[in-house]
Amino acid sequence: MTETLQTRRLALHPIGMVDHHALLTHWTGPVVRRHLFDGASISPVQVTEIIETSERDFATEGYGLWALRPLRRGLGRAEPRPGAPLIGVAGLRGHEGPFDRGVDVEILYSLEPDRWGQGLAAEASRAVLDYAFGVVGLRRVTAEFDPDSAVSAEVAASLGMRPWRGGPDGPDGAAYYAADRSGWLGSRRGIDAVP
Repeated sequence: MTETLQTRRLALHPIGMVDHHALLTHWTGPVVRRHLFDGASISPVQVTEIIETSERDFATEGYGLWALRPLRRGLGRAEPRPGAPLIGVAGLRGHEGPFDRGVDVEILYSLEPDRWGQGLAAEASRAVLDYAFGVVGLRRVTAEFDPDSAVSAEVAASLGMRPWRGGPDGPDGAAYYAADRSGWLGSRRGIDAVP
């Protein structure tokens, strides 16, 4: 099982301590922080904990968080650009599901604001869902976001995610969406992933 993923434009590598400074910078940016952490500040210690949790999850569950970096194209192949900046994060984490229905696996992503509107969130998320359903064999992946976030709803819809159980928003006001393995594998949505 490989944990390194690639799309047409992105290299996805499991986050590690080598990414600590870049993650801290990314996650403390005011716009990213507002969407990912509900505006709460995140400390260097919390970044360390997130990295350690992701590394543990990869070792025990087969999934975690990936750092997103742009690819360089040349001589008919794509490869990560040496020293390429971290432009975002995408991945999977265990998450307490809505309505006391137990633990779910949640997809999440964040991008540097100057990368918004380029389709990179959907591209990275497709690679993550391909991995979740095709490699790890998960049955369902959920997403939680602010119901006022039209962009998040559009990304979820482009991934084939639908409102979870057709039910109302969660008690905290969040919108819950889900994709299931059979629907994903039958849809052939993984068009951005590179073998």
